Amino acid sequence: MRQRGFTLLEMLVVIGIFAMMYIVAVEFLSNALDSREQLAEGATEMENSQRAVTYLTLDFEQLISRPVRDGYGDYQPAMIGTEQYVEFTRLGWSNPFQLRRRSEMQRVIYVFENGTLYRRYWPVLDTTVATEYQEDVLIDNVKRFTVRYLDQNDQGEWQWLEFWPEPNVATQPVWLQRLPRSVEISVELESGDVLHRFFRTVVNPWA
Repeated sequence: MRQRGFTLLEMLVVIGIFAMMYIVAVEFLSNALDSREQLAEGATEMENSQRAVTYLTLDFEQLISRPVRDGYGDYQPAMIGTEQYVEFTRLGWSNPFQLRRRSEMQRVIYVFENGTLYRRYWPVLDTTVATEYQEDVLIDNVKRFTVRYLDQNDQGEWQWLEFWPEPNVATQPVWLQRLPRSVEISVELESGDVLHRFFRTVVNPWA
């Protein structure tokens, strides 16, 4: 009995089927890997956003009306701010068992530069020209960072300001200067997400 083999046409059909199956498998694997990378990027972005909100909340909710001296010995207000920069004094800088000879108050800065939001702080409140600040990248891929300050004018009307202290407050001694009633923080990311928070401030006990 003669055995019949595959014809050339049948071989080509089988090869074509396996080639199609291979292309489908490679495409499926490529899509799966892309989805995994997108999920990882999304998780990292969410983690960074949550970290930024945590730092902002801890700092602003412990804000205190404590002026400081700069490197030249001049007193600076408890809060200094513009639309893309804010500097203030906060409580709650952990110092377990008082192991370090420093205050539990901390001077911090939030500043937006070249698409990155930085958090900076000094190891002491009253600095010298030799004091260097520490810097952390709070979050990158930032499209816009804005700060506004809520206060009442002489007529008792509420208004949002783009800088602090405002002129009437700036003429007073730093120990007597009040803080804005509230601070608005908005961080717009390149992805389109927006981190938006309002923080109430404390009353200056010396005023």
